[in-house]
Amino acid sequence: MAERKKGLRCNICTGCGLCPGVTAETGQFKRLHVLGAEAGAAHSGIRQPLDGGGRRLVAVDIGTTTIAMLLYREDGTVEDRYMAVNPQAVYGADVLSRIRAAADAAAAADMRDQVRKVLGKGIRRFQKKLAPGEKLHMVLAANTTMSYLFQGIDVQELGRAPFLVSHPRWGDMEIEGVPCYGFPCFSAFVGGDILAGIFACGMAAREELTLLIDLGTNGEIVLGNRSGRIACATAAGPAFEGGPNRGVWGADMVSILAALRRAGCVDETGLLAEEFFETGIRVGNVLVTKEAVRSLQLAKAAVAAGIEVLLKKYGAEASEVGSVVLAGGFGYYLNPADAALIGLLPPALAERTAAGGNTALAGCLAAGRILFADGRAALEARLGEIVEGTEIVNLAQEPFFEEIYIKQINF
Repeated sequence: MAERKKGLRCNICTGCGLCPGVTAETGQFKRLHVLGAEAGAAHSGIRQPLDGGGRRLVAVDIGTTTIAMLLYREDGTVEDRYMAVNPQAVYGADVLSRIRAAADAAAAADMRDQVRKVLGKGIRRFQKKLAPGEKLHMVLAANTTMSYLFQGIDVQELGRAPFLVSHPRWGDMEIEGVPCYGFPCFSAFVGGDILAGIFACGMAAREELTLLIDLGTNGEIVLGNRSGRIACATAAGPAFEGGPNRGVWGADMVSILAALRRAGCVDETGLLAEEFFETGIRVGNVLVTKEAVRSLQLAKAAVAAGIEVLLKKYGAEASEVGSVVLAGGFGYYLNPADAALIGLLPPALAERTAAGGNTALAGCLAAGRILFADGRAALEARLGEIVEGTEIVNLAQEPFFEEIYIKQINF
């Protein structure tokens, strides 16, 4: 489990699913009740059955940084958790580093085996919780690189143009005798974890236009509703994980920069006031330097430009978006008003933005309900419809992306 800081916040986010997802309506937050996601089922008092006929569901989020596993009871509540740092980190902090490392067959095999060992530890822990005759069944979500490495598929096509994905769907597989179902991937940089997020927040089932944003080193953004969706990935770099201020929460850096803007210590171009330009300015125990400001500027510009491109291609205005779901630990603590002030989010969306918690795990729970109730074919049909109805945009190929990106650098 993540280390807790004074009982209020984890020092390190492991994507454990403890943070409850919420959604916003006219500025007031309420619990997210969509598709039986953990945010609704486990935290709102709703107890939807998860009858697997002796099968117990394990939801797994194989993240680039952390691996999170949840064991569910038959009433849909969480019985146990197993979390670990992704041991592949020794090969690099981001997916591109691991793709390069995986050019060596021995390194690729080690990355596969290390993650399987982590899941094996979680499985053995959970098996001690089972009643006689019960068996585990896993539903997994992962980005495309993690999916390839976990399955032992050569990842080299993911790291070079035209960034093809020859294996978007998982084959039949078991880990220590436990059958696994993995969310299919959209593209090289929009993976099954994002499909799980779409599934969890009910985007493909509702008429309301929804924006799903998952921020990290690689940020994924999806816009749409039941009529169709459009998605992209944008390279945010390490700024949302502290950047030059590594160890400081990205959400906190957003709020610090917003406070400096309000105080006039940073201008609209990102320049610190003259008296702080060389030495930086200390806010609490955080020293904000011009390098830290620039890092966050470039990251927020990439995300903001991605949002603007999706809105433009979808033919919608920001004011038409009914709700914004921020996925993950970063989104859980992000202040939407501060994000809007520095230009990370369109101002029109600040009052409609809320945290979604770990939407990958929530999507696994939602998928597990269908898998147990209606079978694998029914689940694959549902997910296949979402994939077919979602257009993936390569921002680098959009003729107006660079212009929008440069414009969005300013606060």
